[in-house]
Parts: sequence; structure tokens; C-alpha cells
Amino acid sequence: MLRIFNRALLAAMALCACAFSYAQDGLMLSDAKVRQFLPAANSSVGYFALENHSERERILKAVELESLGRVEIHTHEHSDGMMKMRKLDSLTIGANSRVVLQPGGLHLMLFSPQQALSVDQTLKMTLIFADGERVNGQARVFSLIEQKRDSGSEHHHN
Repeated sequence: MLRIFNRALLAAMALCACAFSYAQDGLMLSDAKVRQFLPAANSSVGYFALENHSERERILKAVELESLGRVEIHTHEHSDGMMKMRKLDSLTIGANSRVVLQPGGLHLMLFSPQQALSVDQTLKMTLIFADGERVNGQARVFSLIEQKRDSGSEHHHN
């Protein structure tokens, strides 16, 4: 009986793990999430992982998120002893490689919400590549409290 329960539990966990993973033409989008906008804030952040299982590099040019007016790809870099954000025009994902957008590194900057976002809400997400290819998925809305708990960090954007 315990063996049957364990198998059922593993199957359920596998389904949950795939719930926010999307694969298309050698690209796999996973762990997409956007932080709920703080009161009176005009920007927020988003993160995801993207795996390229193909033999060619892919160039991400843009990201669209439902209910958001503008989404930009950003990186952090050290300049004059300070950590600064810089907008990227594109992001190259090498052949057979993985790119992770996360706090303190590559990330999405989100602007102009068209409606209030609620924690655990899902938003349609589209990654747009230089060759016109599109990868569709969903991003989950999470709270600043969840971000601090998960990262153990005080770093955040307004």
C-alpha cells in the first residue's frame, strides 16, 4: 500500500513540476514568475529559466506579459564600484545551454500594469526571438514577502 502511495505521490509531484514548464522547438521555459507591484510602485521584476536544447544559439529580443504595458530585459553589472542595472536589447542563449533570470543578475523589469496583480494569479507570457519564433507560457504572480523568504536577501526593486 505504501509503495502505491509513493508512486502516486511521485506522479503528482511530476505533474506539478511540469505545470509551469513549456517546451517548444528545443526551448524549455520554466519557473516563470513576476513580483506583485508594491503600492505606488511603477515597476516590478520578473524571473524565469530558459533552456536551449538545440544545436543553434537563440536570441531573445522581447518578452510580453499579459496586463503589463512594457517589459524589458535587464542585467546587473559592476561600474565604478557600484552595482548598476542596464537594459539589454537582446539576450543570447547558446546552443545546449541554460539561462536563468534571477535576483541580482539577469531579470525582467516590468512597467505600466493595466490592472492590479494578485498573488498566485497567472499571466500569459510570450518570449519573442530574433528569427520571429515565439515561445508561449505562463508566469505566476508572487509577493515580495515570498521573494525575501526564498532569497534570504533584502535586495529588491521599487
